[in-house]
Amino acid sequence: MKILGLLATYRRQGNSEVFVKEALRGAEEEGAEVEVLRLTNYHIRSCTGCARCHTGLNPCHLKDDFNGLLQQVYGYDGIILGSPVYYLTAPAVLKLFMDRLVCEGYPIPLYGKPAALVMTYGNRGFHPYAFTLPNSLFLKWGMKVVDRASIHSASPGDAMLDEVNLGRCKEMGRAVARAARTGRATYQGEPGICPVCNDSIVRILKDRRTVICPTCGIRGHFVVADGQVQVLFTEEEAKEGRYSPEQWYRHHMYHVELGQEWFMATKDQRKAKREEYRNYPPAKVPEPAGD
Repeated sequence: MKILGLLATYRRQGNSEVFVKEALRGAEEEGAEVEVLRLTNYHIRSCTGCARCHTGLNPCHLKDDFNGLLQQVYGYDGIILGSPVYYLTAPAVLKLFMDRLVCEGYPIPLYGKPAALVMTYGNRGFHPYAFTLPNSLFLKWGMKVVDRASIHSASPGDAMLDEVNLGRCKEMGRAVARAARTGRATYQGEPGICPVCNDSIVRILKDRRTVICPTCGIRGHFVVADGQVQVLFTEEEAKEGRYSPEQWYRHHMYHVELGQEWFMATKDQRKAKREEYRNYPPAKVPEPAGD
């Protein structure tokens, strides 16, 4: 049983790393073998949107460390992700990694395995989207989040002095290891509004009645009970999130496959337009230098 601490931070021995390593200590106490991978140690190029992977040319053709890194990550029985919060959400290195995951096949080797996440932030109120990217990552992989924490750590090294949250993270690691060992992963963290990702972010749709979880894509509606605003989602809706196996199948068949057919059918029309846009606006001829 191997548990991975996956770090999306440049700072060495920073707060995110300390909390994740404390979680790994808990996993180790439950009998797990633990390791750490730092995304910033790998050369990961940006996804170019070439869509070659949509035509079956997997793995991604870009020459960097991504394909090897992904195969490494696939080999673990559970993941504990640690990341700081920059500009309201996770830093760019996590999004860079996630953008390249468009090349993955299905099912993903991590499907059904347990995960947890630790997000650290410095300014109160400046972390509203802290869980958005990690939730999307684990949902895409089909992993089961057993716990998550958003921890205020304003100064470098604060985590080392935070006995309460160090203890919480150790219990988080124990929970991930137990879930990996038993195959039973249930969410133990603080519940949110969405029953799928447990986040509390909702988007109000144009009818001003329906709301949607922007991460999972499930729809519900507002109710007010005892002065509290709540969102009701049906069980059927909760099963139809955008990362469910059924929705992945529909996405591939009705978006990816049909998109390929449309592209091939209109390929010659695109060629005629390409040069027009490539050469616009025309390059300016530099003016001769004055005396």
